Amino acid sequence: MSGGNCPETPRQKMIGMMYLFLTAMLALNVSGELLNAFKLVDESIQESIKTTDSKNADLMGRFTAAEAVNPGKVRPAREKADQIRNAANGLFEHIDSLKWMMKNTVDPNPETDLTNYLGSDNQDVAAQIMITEKGGERSKELKGMINSYKELLISFVDAKDTMLVNTITNSLSTDPIEPSSASQTKKVPWESQKFEHLPLSASFALLSSIQSNVRNMQADVMAGLLTGIDENTYKFNKIRSVVKPSSSMVLKGDKYSVELFIAATDEFQKPRFDIPGYSVNSNDEGIGILEIPANRVGKQKWEGRIWYKDPNGKEIPYDIEHEFEVMQPNAVISPTKMNVFYEALQNPVEVSVPGVSSSQLDVRFSNANARKRGNEYIVTPKPGTAGKKSIITVYADINGTNQRIGSKEFRIKPLPLPYASIAGKNDGKVKKNLLLAQSGIFAEMGEDFDFELEYKVTQFSIARNRQGFFVSLPSNSNKITEEQKELIKGASKGDRITIEDIKAVGPDKRNKKLASIVITVD
Repeated sequence: MSGGNCPETPRQKMIGMMYLFLTAMLALNVSGELLNAFKLVDESIQESIKTTDSKNADLMGRFTAAEAVNPGKVRPAREKADQIRNAANGLFEHIDSLKWMMKNTVDPNPETDLTNYLGSDNQDVAAQIMITEKGGERSKELKGMINSYKELLISFVDAKDTMLVNTITNSLSTDPIEPSSASQTKKVPWESQKFEHLPLSASFALLSSIQSNVRNMQADVMAGLLTGIDENTYKFNKIRSVVKPSSSMVLKGDKYSVELFIAATDEFQKPRFDIPGYSVNSNDEGIGILEIPANRVGKQKWEGRIWYKDPNGKEIPYDIEHEFEVMQPNAVISPTKMNVFYEALQNPVEVSVPGVSSSQLDVRFSNANARKRGNEYIVTPKPGTAGKKSIITVYADINGTNQRIGSKEFRIKPLPLPYASIAGKNDGKVKKNLLLAQSGIFAEMGEDFDFELEYKVTQFSIARNRQGFFVSLPSNSNKITEEQKELIKGASKGDRITIEDIKAVGPDKRNKKLASIVITVD
């Protein structure tokens, strides 16, 4: 904008007409219909404020986008925009607080708000709060904030832009007005114009008009700041990262794929890519796709330039480079507990291929069945395969081709036998009372066996020498019978008790004979 005579803007005309309209209505007997008219004017101003708020939010978003492209140039203007926004928000909220103070004074009902309060015809409350109370301190404070805001805006406007300066000055004026008739000899103070002899709904409409001016001037000045930094500045409509590889690790035989583009792109201006040894074309979005065959294992590096035209049409180079690693395909097959599979047990195994998702793996097992559980496989050897081997073979889907990655052998072993125990022992001395207190015989695995394997004793016999005769009494479960307890009860210290013919069944459902227990009565 340029200087010169400043014609009255449409916004100023609207404000003047609204003021004349309100003044004319005040000269009449204020009826309910006229009070509603004030409220309608207020509502219309509020809707206009919402539109301006959206415009201001869009302007701040454009500042952010511009700063991302050129921080050094944009930051000073963006910081000024932040100052304007903060000052505008503070002034806007202060005016809101005054409205609420007036509303709560005339209608303290907490369930009403600024749109449905009672007492809109009250002509005393606004003047009481803003002029009478505290010697008019609230009006002075409000005028001071408006004037400070006005000075801040003008300080950020080019002095040559007299039209905008005049618009700000007039829209945010707190000066008294000239007498409206010959009978008046003094200028009418600003606060009297807004709050004296006015129904509360009219004061609210006038305060809303000030808020609307605050937001409109905020938008005008921020737009001017944004226009100032747009000169000789790149125009972008898309902002993206510089390098986006599909992966930094690539399997041999696969391809290394990477997207190349500058920090911000313009769909109407495509960059030019120059990567020595490779051909890169720009797609419709201004993104270059670079594909390098991964034929050599190890780290590889490429570099080049992206050429982009500046606002004057001159092509500017931007250096770019990246490093990636090609790995030999290798399947990692890890038994979770030990390097064997036990027949009739569920053996957990983890299978993975570095750089390949588990969903792309095809894992096959010989002499065993397997089901996937989370990140591992639960492997159960087929019945009768003890002594044989299970081979795990891993395939991976790479670029639509099912490639064999590797395999590993596992020995299949029969279930180990447990040992039988009574009173926690399978030999040695045991107190007679402790023996009599036992309910049965139990099968337990050794401490070095990592699986949770449960055997249950199905039969056993208890035998000892009684009066020169060897007596053996059977039990068809793991429980000690009453007859067996009587046999133990007759034993003396030093007598030997043998628990024999012990059989137990495990997960394979086979009855297996366990070693006998020899106990000396203590």
